[in-house]
Amino acid sequence: MLLRPADIASLLYLRLHPADSYGAMAERLGISKSTAHDSVQRLVRNRLAHESSRGMARVADGPALDFLSYGVPYVFAPDTVPDARGIPTGLRALDANESGRHAAALALVWPSRLGTARGIGVSPLVPAAPDLPHRDPPLYRSLALVDALRLGDARERELARELLRAEFATSAGA
Repeated sequence: MLLRPADIASLLYLRLHPADSYGAMAERLGISKSTAHDSVQRLVRNRLAHESSRGMARVADGPALDFLSYGVPYVFAPDTVPDARGIPTGLRALDANESGRHAAALALVWPSRLGTARGIGVSPLVPAAPDLPHRDPPLYRSLALVDALRLGDARERELARELLRAEFATSAGA
């Protein structure tokens, strides 16, 4: 079954919040409960997650990291606009403590009236993405890293893969 953009956000959400309900996932991602449920079922069918006895699925770390790293940039190539105002994404969304590692990174933004950054406008994977910096900073960071994989150069993609691997190793679902 074909994956949809919201499925990638759902996978990252499951990884960070394995005990949450479909309702909580739907509210955070800006999708309906039925869309959240269908998204998780597609992840399971595509072997990016496993059924769990608790009702929600559990992310299959290895396949998920492989797909995020090498599949998502091709399957979910984003629509872009050359100049937009919005919320930073990609490597520029990382905190100031890491700024030295990605200072030359391409300036990417999710177009939004909420943001003040300027850069290449990138279509987010889910509607609620521009609200995430304040509502769910770890999910925001993960989605921003996925955008670095979707649009970054070779150096940026490698750094994003390294940071995602580290996040998967230390997150609540590990």
